[in-house]
Amino acid sequence: MTLHALLLAPFETLDFMRSALVACLALALTNGAIGTLLVLRRMSLDGDVLGHAVMPGAAIGFLYGGPSPTWLSVGGLLSGLAVGMLAALVTKDRGRGDTGLVAFYLLALSLGVVLVTWRGSNIDVVRVLFGTVLSIDHRSLLQIAATTTALLLLVAVLYRPLAVASFDPVFLRAVGDRIPYQAIFIFLVVLALVSSFQAFGTLLAIGPILLPAAAAQYWGFGVAGSMVLASTFGLIASIAGLLVSYHANLPSGPAIVLAAGCLLGVSMIAAVICRHATAAMGRST
Repeated sequence: MTLHALLLAPFETLDFMRSALVACLALALTNGAIGTLLVLRRMSLDGDVLGHAVMPGAAIGFLYGGPSPTWLSVGGLLSGLAVGMLAALVTKDRGRGDTGLVAFYLLALSLGVVLVTWRGSNIDVVRVLFGTVLSIDHRSLLQIAATTTALLLLVAVLYRPLAVASFDPVFLRAVGDRIPYQAIFIFLVVLALVSSFQAFGTLLAIGPILLPAAAAQYWGFGVAGSMVLASTFGLIASIAGLLVSYHANLPSGPAIVLAAGCLLGVSMIAAVICRHATAAMGRST
């Protein structure tokens, strides 16, 4: 098999592969920014809960409008925001914050599965849980493009306060800034999850957001640099995952998440090697 047939031919000859690639690339640009802020705020568990919070609303949208991307997105957005507000109230109790988040995780997932199964089939449940990145049509593609564009613009406008709030939220309150950036950030996370949900489902939507950003943190490029690197890792994982799923006949969503996990592993190993090399140089001098 030639290099062209291995890397380029699937995207040149198949419309669904091109649509999947464009969707994944658009999502990677947004996920790099949102994921970096999520990791910096140490809200990985919160992001996972919000990812599953999309499930009940998406299920209700499915009951009302079938597998319509619009109804799935609207329902997922509303339920994600509702659970996000409830989770924020629960986490104020420091002793039981994690328990409350896990409870929301389990209840949201179970309710969504029950609702989809009530009117749909097992195939519909799998579609909602794991997504259908290779079945994205032009309408869904336009919706993903519009959402990612809006998210990138919002992050660009609010970059400075969102970045500062990731390190020192007390400073923003000290200078008299009363804008609820935490609530705004939760909204951005839910919007990113709803956009990713169409391609990766509720179980995997957090993966393309969190894993590339976690990998980028090991390279120490600062907030803006980590966002760019996370987006780059997301692009690489998307291309690699789609190609592996095509040639090996594997599910594309999990393949992309696994590719992102491999990048995380490589980044962790590289960080350990650099740390030991730096320590050895220090001892030699």
